[in-house]
Amino acid sequence: MSRRTIIVSEEKKEYEVKINTLMDQYARVMFVTIENVRSQQIHNIRRELRGKGVLVMGKKTLQRKIVENRANRADASENDKAFHEKTSKMELLRYNTGLLFTNEDAATICDMLEKHRIQAPARVGSIAPVDVIVPAGNTGLEPTMTSFFQALNIATKITKGTVDILNEKQVVTTGEKVDNSTATLLAKLKIFPFFYRMEVKSMWDRGVVFDAADLSVTETVVEQLLINGIQNIAALSLGAGIPTEASLPIAVTDAFKTVSYTHLTLPTKRIV
Repeated sequence: MSRRTIIVSEEKKEYEVKINTLMDQYARVMFVTIENVRSQQIHNIRRELRGKGVLVMGKKTLQRKIVENRANRADASENDKAFHEKTSKMELLRYNTGLLFTNEDAATICDMLEKHRIQAPARVGSIAPVDVIVPAGNTGLEPTMTSFFQALNIATKITKGTVDILNEKQVVTTGEKVDNSTATLLAKLKIFPFFYRMEVKSMWDRGVVFDAADLSVTETVVEQLLINGIQNIAALSLGAGIPTEASLPIAVTDAFKTVSYTHLTLPTKRIV
């Protein structure tokens, strides 16, 4: 029986070398979604990433195979094996996802991606990321446009030859597809309700996968949580009468105040 020969193109070989080189060079891998992100946005992001990281796109089947091959190598590290296991289990290498390799902290990269967020119109068939509300007031449109409002059950009146919307109206709900009538009306009203950017879905950092909620926790938030925790420990210690490192400064301060007050209230002995 003859063995089946698998021919791998030079392009795929080069792509595999690139992925493996980046995984050796960078400790963090961000999994970013690029839904509705324009090619110019991606170009601008790549340009600003220079010196901070590398954004890689590509077929997910090929990426999964590269990660699997890396984990099965004789010299594979525990980190390589864990990366393969978690990306497979959590299905991180799926859909329209890019890989952003970096050694920068998450906040720096997320702030950079936010700078490249753009405002966009509601296109027919697009999924609404937010609710869309048409505000009340004068639209500046001619009375011939009332049919668009009627199709969406928006109450109007004609004032001085233009259409007035009587009450604000929600025309799209988050998660819904934008239909043709809604997209046309919003375009005529010059309402561009959606903002699109490259979103960080999760991040691999030396054996740990952080989701988007984890990455939203800043150093300021952590600092405040620590302060609140120390204050709670101090309060419990003082209430129970058990000295701890957290309660000691407060206990010493209270003792000093007590001694000072006692000294001031004692009668002064007069020396004749």
